Amino acid sequence: MLPTARICMVLSVMTALFIFLGCSEDVLFGPGVENERPTIRLTNGPLEGDTTKYQVTFYWIGSDYDGTVEYYELIMVSGNPLGFDPADTTGPDKWTKTTRTDTIFLVKADKYDSTITINNNPYGKHSRTHTLFIRAVDDQGMRSIPAYRSFTAFTLAPFAVIEFPRITRPGQAQFLNPVVTFEWIGKDPIDSPWNYQEVDSIRYMVGEHTVLTIDELNQYPEKFENRWSPWIWYNEPNDSGKQTILGDDEVFRLNRIYFFAIQAKDEAGAVTSVFDYRFNVFPFMPLSHSGPRLRIYSTYFGRFEFIGTNYSPAKVKIMPGFPLKFVWEGDASYYGGYIATYRYGWDVEDLSLPEDWDVYASPDHTGTPEKKFYMGVHTLYIEAIDNFGTKTLAQIEVSIFPLAMDRTLLWVDDFPSGEFPQKDYAMPTEKAHDEFWLDICSRADGFEPDRDVFDCEFSAFSPDVEYIFRYKNIIWTFMDELRVIVWDDVVRFTQESIVGTDLDITYNYLLTYMKAGGHLWTLGLSHRAGGLAAVVPTGVKQFPLNLRCELRGTTTGCPDTLGTQCMAYRDYCVSILDKANAVIRRDQYLPYRDVLRDAMSYGTLDASDPITASHPDLPERLELWSKITESGRYFDPAERGFHYIEVYNPEYWMAHTYSTTQSCFHPIYRIRARNTNSPLNNTVVAFWTTKHAHVVAEAPGTIAAPSVHFGLPLWFFNRAQVNAIADAIFEEWQIRKTETK
Repeated sequence: MLPTARICMVLSVMTALFIFLGCSEDVLFGPGVENERPTIRLTNGPLEGDTTKYQVTFYWIGSDYDGTVEYYELIMVSGNPLGFDPADTTGPDKWTKTTRTDTIFLVKADKYDSTITINNNPYGKHSRTHTLFIRAVDDQGMRSIPAYRSFTAFTLAPFAVIEFPRITRPGQAQFLNPVVTFEWIGKDPIDSPWNYQEVDSIRYMVGEHTVLTIDELNQYPEKFENRWSPWIWYNEPNDSGKQTILGDDEVFRLNRIYFFAIQAKDEAGAVTSVFDYRFNVFPFMPLSHSGPRLRIYSTYFGRFEFIGTNYSPAKVKIMPGFPLKFVWEGDASYYGGYIATYRYGWDVEDLSLPEDWDVYASPDHTGTPEKKFYMGVHTLYIEAIDNFGTKTLAQIEVSIFPLAMDRTLLWVDDFPSGEFPQKDYAMPTEKAHDEFWLDICSRADGFEPDRDVFDCEFSAFSPDVEYIFRYKNIIWTFMDELRVIVWDDVVRFTQESIVGTDLDITYNYLLTYMKAGGHLWTLGLSHRAGGLAAVVPTGVKQFPLNLRCELRGTTTGCPDTLGTQCMAYRDYCVSILDKANAVIRRDQYLPYRDVLRDAMSYGTLDASDPITASHPDLPERLELWSKITESGRYFDPAERGFHYIEVYNPEYWMAHTYSTTQSCFHPIYRIRARNTNSPLNNTVVAFWTTKHAHVVAEAPGTIAAPSVHFGLPLWFFNRAQVNAIADAIFEEWQIRKTETK
């Protein structure tokens, strides 16, 4: 209720209104009969002194004891009954006439009230107090004493978010082109951030930036009032309410930091009152740039990056007839531009002649069709031009080397172990591992230890592709990816869709080697995240893993089949990867998993496979080496089973995911788990892949043969059985020494 003093003051105001607006219009009826004044009552609307939205609805009812109410007059003024300006109600022209008994008002809420925080984001709150006066007019023209209702309308201030250029480092100056287009979107939250509409208008400001700019914009907005552009309707034609170009008529000095700020206004008159580097204030430094960033990607060669026109050609080597295909993406957003056109051409003679390029310039040219060369050196030119006419020219020089394959066997030693006192045999020493594999490789005809070994640890990089193609057959031994090894980088799969990221991508020449008819025997320490799981992007390695559907991470169903393009699925023909020792996925359908329970006791030959059965000299069992299972040693069966294993196509998860075994996948050995109730029991741990087994390399003395992969390091296994396995593989490759037969 109003205090007594305020009631008296309000009554005084009403009396003044009554005298001014009412008495002079009284009418007498007949001899001494005075017309009675009509009455009016507000029946619905904001309560007196209430705070409400700026769109309000009022209802009323009028009555006339000795006649009828003909119409109503109403007026909305700023302020409360004690604070409004009486001049706002003086004169009938200030009042609105209506015969309705309800109406909707859209009132102002344009005075800054406070800043509130919702979901960690600041919002300006604006408000204004209003008073509605309404009176009834009867059939004799007499007006009632006005009814009134005071309320405060509020709204959350509108805001605009700069969408282009992208704000990548809030508060830090970003380098932009001297002529740059700024684009934004405006939102007007009515009473909450999630209840919004379009803003009414916007204005922007450009100026030199200092460390105090953002604080002054928030604390002393009046200092900047004369620096804003005029208000522009948000839906102005040609999108001028949603974007502007800077630098076309402004002059920016180099090495100076400027800022661009955007402010919005809503239909209630509220304006943006919170300025934030994350949304509506963009510091920038005009820069004379070299050109857009151009990233080029190939499934086999990885990624190349160019900026400007002064780069030397990137160089790659390929064998004759190898299919070449490239895709690319340009980026000019880091300086406020965008790519207008691309074009490409092989062996362009005159870069200035459009007809010498393979295609004419277009924004749609973002890849080449497949191309093959059989000799010589060829250069691919790719040009990206931004909307300011600045260009980047990329050159990829492709050299065709002769497919020699004149050597029998290469061992790539990618198993760094080190020298240490050998006590528990949990890991071979470097010397022991080298001796083991040199002995195996010596069973191949033509192997020369001083020539045919490539040690990645000493070289610190992978073998050169031309060096690889000197050999008909390769053994590649690797360690788990927790060590610095080459295998992971060579075989890791990178889809074309991430061409624009900053991920380092290397050349997977093992794909080209297999496709050309070379034979691989790959194996090593494959537990945790190594082995064939190295093709899977980091952060996704949870097991069991469906390669076909889950290369981007474990998902529901099979939303895409990206994994069919990775080496493990496409060339090794593996559908499901699993391990005894790894990060096990969380799944309600997953059977109980435990590394000691799932570990391996021994391996058994899968003689049901026709390729495996065609090698009767393969041992029926693959047993652990007696030295590692002695009492007290790391793999003492009383303590643990052998868990340095990666397994393939486990039946329990094949069935759960409705997967089928690919026809090019041929098991050699299956494991007997330490606990036969383990879901890994009888799972494949070694296999042939016949994906490229029909290919005869175009070099003298080459043959068609499958490749082979073991999901474990053979150093830990029975020496006689390992030698028999090596003899069987070398027999398949037709390189087994006569004296070992």
